[in-house]
Amino acid sequence: MAHNRGMTAEKKSVVIFEDNPSIRMLLKFFFQKHGYAPATYEDGVDAVANIKAHDPVLIMMDVIMPGKDGVEACADIRRAGITTPILMLTSKAFESDRERGLAAGANAYLLKPFNPSDLETAIATLLA
Repeated sequence: MAHNRGMTAEKKSVVIFEDNPSIRMLLKFFFQKHGYAPATYEDGVDAVANIKAHDPVLIMMDVIMPGKDGVEACADIRRAGITTPILMLTSKAFESDRERGLAAGANAYLLKPFNPSDLETAIATLLA
């Protein structure tokens, strides 16, 4: 796996876990437009293996997914020692859901439907 050492032309990878096809396409387009190389998955079942394959700068994680939800997948990622920032994306607006996500190791939480400028702000904060 090639790591970014110094200035290279290699695009930074972002891994997106999202089961909704239209949101997945929107996020993929958003990251491509901003110069990233997005990799998308529909559930969190193989999250750790998929993340290690891409060595991303950011992980986007939907909470409600088939197979393994985002909170469980987030916990798996952290148990595996992966420290990449995780941005949870969800339609679950309850404070208890946010707390569960953050307790599992997420760095930030963004509610759906989201405004692209809110996504840009969240990403800028996490990657600062």
